[in-house]
Amino acid sequence: MTAGVRPFNSDERGAALPLAMVTLVLLASLLISLSILSATEPLIASNQLHTNQAHALAEAGLERALWAVQRPEAADGLRSPLPNTVPAPYDGSRLIALSVNGNASGGFRLTVSPGTAPNERRVLSIGWVPTDDGGDQRPKSHGRISATLWRVRVPADIAPCALCVLGDLAVDDGVTVDAQADLRCGGKWGSWSSGTASVAPSARILGSDGDYRQGQPIDAAIPWSLSNADLLALKRLARARGAYYQGAVVFDSSSRAPDGLVFVDTTTGSPATATTPAEELARVEIRGGTFRGWLVVAGTLEVSGDARIRGLAYAQDGFAYRGADPGGIEGQVVAAGLRGLADRGTEMLFLYSAADPGIEELDLILEGKVAELSARATVQYRVVEKADHMFTALASQEEFLRSTMDWLQEVAAKSRLGRPR
Repeated sequence: MTAGVRPFNSDERGAALPLAMVTLVLLASLLISLSILSATEPLIASNQLHTNQAHALAEAGLERALWAVQRPEAADGLRSPLPNTVPAPYDGSRLIALSVNGNASGGFRLTVSPGTAPNERRVLSIGWVPTDDGGDQRPKSHGRISATLWRVRVPADIAPCALCVLGDLAVDDGVTVDAQADLRCGGKWGSWSSGTASVAPSARILGSDGDYRQGQPIDAAIPWSLSNADLLALKRLARARGAYYQGAVVFDSSSRAPDGLVFVDTTTGSPATATTPAEELARVEIRGGTFRGWLVVAGTLEVSGDARIRGLAYAQDGFAYRGADPGGIEGQVVAAGLRGLADRGTEMLFLYSAADPGIEELDLILEGKVAELSARATVQYRVVEKADHMFTALASQEEFLRSTMDWLQEVAAKSRLGRPR
């Protein structure tokens, strides 16, 4: 044996004990983790369930608000216009509790307030599970939904006429406009026009609130004309139901327009305005068959033959009826022909006070193209500075009269020169 070298001990007895202990420690840690997880998992699941239930209750509150604004005549409905003091439970003052099979499942608080427009309502709905009572020591969950409810304008509810025309109105022989029989939307004039009304000898215009009005101010039509937002919403609805068309469309007895909502758009799909070229506007002819619903045309509409319409016929430009018995229109016709007025050379003056909200409304209708329209020789756009909406101040009234007289003198001078009117 060599001196100074120790022999190597190859005895491995006892090595399994530490390895077993380490394994037991790891298994114990895993079991403890699993036991903790199994203890907290029901709590997590319960919290998730309560959160989903609270959100569902908030959605129920939104549905309740939608029901209330759609039924103003109901005992629990919301009147239109919205009262200054919103009644309970729509003022958020109390929890509307819900139960399933007699077991309380939570509730929601609902706050409804006026929107930026008369046809808008702001809604805040907060769902609570199991309650929002601060004295209740149980865990609570809540879901919050904020929304704006917006109602498409219904011209029949607001417009004072059965036949409403922005521009000149010509009623041919044999045509009858009768607003006396159906008073479900209130008393109406037979017709209303911002231009002149020409009624043939054998034609009849009958209204429960007067036969017809002509030469009415164009601004008076703004409240009941479909806004760009209304038209966009109707366009989307028509797309969703497969009743969206573009350009020139002909409906007859063999190719009927689908009942409900039909929207016929411009050839480009862009909104129709006073500056849209005539070739881009929609052109719709109904030569036969029966249509029930709303027909909205971003251009001109012509009804002929024995075609029948029951509902609303809304043409953003012109409308012509050349029908014969047994055809006819039961409902309302609106021809919002602002572009046609300018194209026909009709002299127009848009005169506003500086604080008049109609300035913004006109800009919205024309999609910011007021300057483009007023650049036409027959259109003038003027604003009386430092005047309120009613031209209360004497100086404002004098400026209003001066601007009007100047415009009338210019129109008269053009007429003497033989220029288009």
